[in-house]
Amino acid sequence: MRKKFDPISQELNFEESSFGFWRAQVVVWAVLGLIGFCIRYVFFGSGMAAAWLTLALEPIAFALTSGAALMHVRFFHRRSSFFPTLASAALLCLAAAAFVSAIGQLIHQLFPPGTVRVLPGNQYRIGFIYYMGIFSIWTLTYFGVNAELAARNERLSKMKAETRAVQLELEHLQRQIEPHFLFNSLNAIVAEISERPAIAEEMTRRLADYLRYSLDKSGGHLCSLAEELDAAETYVRIQALRFDKQLEYQSQVDPAALDMRLPHMTLQGLVENAIKHGMSADHASFLVTVKVTYKDEELVIEVSNPGRLHAPSGLAPGNGLSNLCRRLALYYPDRYEFSLHERAGQTVAQIKLRGAPHMPF
Repeated sequence: MRKKFDPISQELNFEESSFGFWRAQVVVWAVLGLIGFCIRYVFFGSGMAAAWLTLALEPIAFALTSGAALMHVRFFHRRSSFFPTLASAALLCLAAAAFVSAIGQLIHQLFPPGTVRVLPGNQYRIGFIYYMGIFSIWTLTYFGVNAELAARNERLSKMKAETRAVQLELEHLQRQIEPHFLFNSLNAIVAEISERPAIAEEMTRRLADYLRYSLDKSGGHLCSLAEELDAAETYVRIQALRFDKQLEYQSQVDPAALDMRLPHMTLQGLVENAIKHGMSADHASFLVTVKVTYKDEELVIEVSNPGRLHAPSGLAPGNGLSNLCRRLALYYPDRYEFSLHERAGQTVAQIKLRGAPHMPF
């Protein structure tokens, strides 16, 4: 159920913003005190009377508004909805204006006759209107700032929740990369131990080299293209021992792209797909080619293998490529392209990445 946003009843979090509130409270009432002194001096024609009234009334008004803010935070913001809180605020404004105006009227009567200019009409009514306006503006400002802070906190909470969700998804996708390859390699080693122990031993060494890279980079989500190329070559060397067919690997890489950062294990997804589906075709030899170009801030990675796009076995791109595309979508939102097509008897997987990867958390 979606929570309804109520700008009046949201809490002004003094634990996080109390310093800002009290600083603004002091500054605002200091300015109001200066303005009030000038207005009283003009109306009453006495600097002494203006000073005494200002020194007496503005601190009272400061205390009343501060108390109202604290009372709202501690007692009313969780218990009242919009209209009860609004009605309570209006009544408090009326009571506060009447109270301060009455004190001002009493102080005004203490001055000796002739020392203070007598205003035409009801002086209490003038004071009441003046403070009613000030308290009303203060209340509206308080609730407005309160609502803005609540909306900001809600946005921050939503952003944190979304960021955490993306982080968990990336971690989940990252964990999906390794297990199936590790299990397949271990099963292949077990199958070779009895018949070809030397091959099994070499596969174990190469697997250890590969896992060393994987573990070294497991804490980071990005790595350089040069590191990805080394890992891909190690991966191919492991796979080459599994098949009787001759498996070869070559790369054509633009030197300007070697330091580019990209998501960890990006190349493996493409190379693994090439070997998995390419080996199903009948070829005496098998060459996996990696080609990387970099131009106009666009990185293009192509991995090709002999064979048609749709192998006789009917195999289709599996979870490995889906995992890769999802990670690229998180790191390059609206800035990546993936395609799998056939070109001159070769199956070509191509990735285009524009700009630098964006960390989603």
